[in-house]
Amino acid sequence: MDAKEPRKQRLSGKTKVLLVALLIVCIGAGLIYIDTAYGTGRVKQFFVRFRTSEQTNQSENSGMLATIALDAGSAASFAVYDQAFLLCTKDGIKYYNSVNDQRWNDTFNMTAPTLIQEGPFVAVGDLNGKNLRVYDENGLLYSIQTEGTLMQFALNENGYLSMIEKNGDRYEIRIYNAKGTLLKGRIEETTGVYPISTDVSDDNRSFAVSYVDTTDVRLNGRVLFFYINPGDSESYTDSMYASVDDYADELVGGISYRSDGTLAVVSDKGIYGLQESNTVWKYQLENEIDFISFQNKNSIVVALGDSLAGMEGKEAGTVCWLNNSGRETASYLSNADVTYLFVGEDGVVVGNDRVYTGVRHTGREAWQYQATQDISDAIPMESFHHVLVVGQDAAWILDMNQYAAQSNSVSNSNPMESSTRDPEQTATEQTATEQPQLEQKEESLSEQTGATEPEEPSGQESGEEDAAGNTE
Repeated sequence: MDAKEPRKQRLSGKTKVLLVALLIVCIGAGLIYIDTAYGTGRVKQFFVRFRTSEQTNQSENSGMLATIALDAGSAASFAVYDQAFLLCTKDGIKYYNSVNDQRWNDTFNMTAPTLIQEGPFVAVGDLNGKNLRVYDENGLLYSIQTEGTLMQFALNENGYLSMIEKNGDRYEIRIYNAKGTLLKGRIEETTGVYPISTDVSDDNRSFAVSYVDTTDVRLNGRVLFFYINPGDSESYTDSMYASVDDYADELVGGISYRSDGTLAVVSDKGIYGLQESNTVWKYQLENEIDFISFQNKNSIVVALGDSLAGMEGKEAGTVCWLNNSGRETASYLSNADVTYLFVGEDGVVVGNDRVYTGVRHTGREAWQYQATQDISDAIPMESFHHVLVVGQDAAWILDMNQYAAQSNSVSNSNPMESSTRDPEQTATEQTATEQPQLEQKEESLSEQTGATEPEEPSGQESGEEDAAGNTE
């Protein structure tokens, strides 16, 4: 990854148009990450869970539960299902019930495989390539061979797929069901208007597309809504039933349907909740966004960078949780630039260079991990303190409680090598592994990706207005 960029100043409209042109060139090259300055903010990731190169410690065996050998340069990525996991490389995909217990595999050849997960479904697409494959826990569901190049794709909780393909000077947007049947196709040929992101609603009825429009003096963002089924769309021209076109001088990027049916939209100036043509809430940005994750459908997790020009903002390195009403329900100050963010069912993993911290969805630290060699992921598994750490030639499953206890007993000279203890470990684990600090027992949160509704964290009434002044 490139180094963190210095604070950006507000750009003129002309400069914005030039930057958007550069963005379009990047899209044409098959880049899934928008990692450039524009407007008053910066958003590094819109479409899939962010991946980066970090460091991890495997020179000692403290807390190591298992090792998984990887081929160097294989660009390995994982999806986890409690104790089971799926390993994806350039050469194919393998599903393991547990380490050394492979259930099935599928071979392919991809240059830049990108994996996204939605509930039991996984899609692997070759960005800037022509191959896309969708799986569930039993194996391959269907594959798609494109004529043009794959730009972006998303899944819903029922295995429906939306994708953007660039074919010459035109873009195609297509929707498939979980059997691989093409349900809807849309061609975009308007010069200067570029589709950026798509998503499918979890009721399987509609899909949304975000666009950047560079045809005016100022760039404009817009979001359009389309019906999928002929019965719903017969009364609407081109199946479009709603639109939001008032993002003047604003770059709209990633979109994601939430568990309540609201569409979340992120731009360089704010995060919005849309219900058809209505903006039902807005979270005003006063900081650059270093990372944003829509992975948990009951919350949006944002890692903030520098304050925007002329705004006070929050301290850089702050991670914020927004619920589906746009209210800030929790925050965590990491005290350093955030270089990695993974959002799971029970909490998030925040990376600050060589230090990884497990943080519950209430903003409370559960564990901290000091790393010493490059890794690409740190993914909690069946419990929040069992973590799959992915290196360049191996991956490891670590028990962060055991790691913390041993690292604290060996050396406390580096404060970043210490860890707080996960409050939800069992009494047996507490006896076996002493910790210098214990978290206060917290209520069990259920923030399942998909249909399960979360509990509101304590300390904020449902009717309160958050610090950012969001309104419904």
